[in-house]
Amino acid sequence: MRPLAVIILVAVAISIVAAGVAWIITTMHSMMWRPEILRVTNLEMKHLENGTWVLKIEAINVGEARAEIYRISIANAEDIVLAPPKTIDPGQEGAIEVALTKSYSYYTMYTIRLYLKTGTVYNYLEYRVAPK
Repeated sequence: MRPLAVIILVAVAISIVAAGVAWIITTMHSMMWRPEILRVTNLEMKHLENGTWVLKIEAINVGEARAEIYRISIANAEDIVLAPPKTIDPGQEGAIEVALTKSYSYYTMYTIRLYLKTGTVYNYLEYRVAPK
């Protein structure tokens, strides 16, 4: 009877240690892993001579995962779905240039949002459009 109790106690101890090691490893990984992290370096709305507006966004992905931008939104103005999504690989810089369908005003603030496939939403608030 006594050897059976020792075997059960050893098995329980091994199970607890294995669960603890797995928990520590996943916690450490989640603390060190950086998903896609976009740093926008340039954001510009231009009014072309033909009367159309163009939005240009330049960003660097400083994270560890590929950033897939599938939608751009200008709050209370328009929603642009990118097909195919624009991807920026880790450590790389990418640019998106989109023709806008609405008319915009100079010296006005707009909220521009980038929607990523992972569910992340980047808000760039109060962008002022100024004539050149």
